[in-house]
Amino acid sequence: YPTIYEGLQLACRQGKLPGIDLSDVTYYIGRETIIPREDVPGMWVWRESLFAFLQRNAERSAAFFGVPTGQVVEFGTEIEI
Repeated sequence: YPTIYEGLQLACRQGKLPGIDLSDVTYYIGRETIIPREDVPGMWVWRESLFAFLQRNAERSAAFFGVPTGQVVEFGTEIEI
C-alpha cells in the first residue's frame, strides 16, 4: 500500500508542491494512551485492560503511514476508561 511519504514524493515530482524539500518536512502525530480504571463507569475492567493492551501493542502511526521517524514530532495524551 502507498505511504504518505511516497505520496508526497510523487506530488513533488509532478510539480504540485513547488519549493518543498521533503527532508525539511516535520510530521506531527497524535498518540493516545489508554488507562483502565475501576472507578470510571464503562466497560468491565478486564475488557478495558484488554483494550489498553491491544492499543499499546498496535503499530506506531509513523511506521503505519511510512513517514521518516527522524522527522516526527509525537504528541500524546492519557485517556482513562
